[in-house]
Formats: sequence, structure tokens, C-alpha cells
Amino acid sequence: MNYKEIKQLDKDAITSTLDITKRQIVRGYVVDCYVLIDEFLNIILCNYYFGRKDFQYLWRTKKFKRFNYYFLEEVSTRAKLKHVKEIKKIPKNILSIILKIIDVRNALAHSFFPENLKKLKPVYKGKDIFTLEGLKLLSEDMDKITKYFIGV
Repeated sequence: MNYKEIKQLDKDAITSTLDITKRQIVRGYVVDCYVLIDEFLNIILCNYYFGRKDFQYLWRTKKFKRFNYYFLEEVSTRAKLKHVKEIKKIPKNILSIILKIIDVRNALAHSFFPENLKKLKPVYKGKDIFTLEGLKLLSEDMDKITKYFIGV
């Protein structure tokens, strides 16, 4: 991803290199969104089971460490979402966004060429995630999710 090195490539290789770089950046952004959603769910679950305590304090307890190591680290984001839905009502639009982000993350995380997958496609709300339009839709929705969870 060093722009100075790209100038040294053959003209035919420049487009491929830029495409690979774009794909890496998009993958990274989608994974960051997914991990942030997972963290929001983790916080709700921790607050439910341990109360709204300081996490620095809680990390000193064996009970909290066990909860993190053997539950939060082991359970999928989709399963955590189901659990959180039992604890508090999540608006349908937020729930829908989260599920779409999980799907696009899974497509990108489980295949180098997700566009060749039969079921999971690198598509967000009907737009290719590797396009500016698809990425903008995801970014706008991620803002909605962040505002929802920060306000909870």
C-alpha cells in the first residue's frame, strides 16, 4: 500500500495492485464495524450480568474473566444479538442493519473472492460493498447503530 512502490510497477499491474489495496481497505472497515457491534453487545451483556460497574475493576475478578473468556469470546455475534434481544428491545431497523453487516462481514471473512460465493455475496443493501456507494450505505448505517448503542 506504499504509493511510491506502485509507480515502479508495470502499467498493467497498477490497476490490479490498486484493486487489491481497495479490497483490503474495505475488508478492514467492514471487520471494524462488525467488531464494534460485537463490543456494543458485549457491553450490554456485561452490564446485565454484572451491573454498570467499572470494567477496570471487573477485570480484576475471576468471575468476570471467566465470563469473558468462556462466554463472550466463544459465542458468535449473531448469538449475542439474540441474547441481547431477550434483555432489551432493539428497534427493527437497527436489528436489520446489524444482521446485514454480519452477513457482509461473513462474506468477506470467509472467502478471498466473495463475489463467487453462491449465498453470501459482498453486497450491502443491494450495492457491491467494494464500490463507493455500497461503502457509503454501510457507513451511514454504522453511524445509526453507534448513535443507538451510545444512547442506550
